[in-house]
Amino acid sequence: MLRLIDLWVGYSSDLPVLRNINLEVENGEVANFYGVNGIGKTTLLKTVATFLKPLKGSITYNGNPIQKIRDRIFFLPETVNVPSLVTGMDYVRAVTSLYGRIARKEEVLEALKIVNVPDPTLRLGRMSQGMKRRIQLSAALLVDAELFILDDPAVAIDSESKYELMGEILEILKEKGVVLMSSREPLNFCDYNIDLKMFSPKYVVNSMGVI
Repeated sequence: MLRLIDLWVGYSSDLPVLRNINLEVENGEVANFYGVNGIGKTTLLKTVATFLKPLKGSITYNGNPIQKIRDRIFFLPETVNVPSLVTGMDYVRAVTSLYGRIARKEEVLEALKIVNVPDPTLRLGRMSQGMKRRIQLSAALLVDAELFILDDPAVAIDSESKYELMGEILEILKEKGVVLMSSREPLNFCDYNIDLKMFSPKYVVNSMGVI
């Protein structure tokens, strides 16, 4: 279980980006943090991933400080940034090696098939941004991680297929552990959809909701 306990995140204790976040996510569940650009989605996810320190509060996984499983966290940044000279096959195998094993060729081909990448031998520099993102997502399917943190995972993927694709990917990742993700809207295939306006000092919350 992942627990966020009175979590405050940001870059200055005088001006938190988000505050008072309390959340429990069990293994096999997906939590989606949604909101407009600039609301703090990336800051929150980077904090959970241990790239940033909390301003206040704590983050635990199965009762232990989140730092204890740092090498078992898979973090997918919002920016699609991959090396241009390697092939899709080589990229996925390199990513899996960071988690203690190198995926077999047959495993990689199956993962690339799930994300609809037709040519695993094509260099990433010759692929579209959407195809590069699919390659990154295929790596997530194969790494030996426990906590998956996906910052706007469907970015650059064409709108006609992204929801179906993300639903299928999340079903696989849920079997491995806990999944956190961000998006601009609530998604019906997630177990929790958390509107970050509720935790932003930029907004006033009263009994009628968020203004």
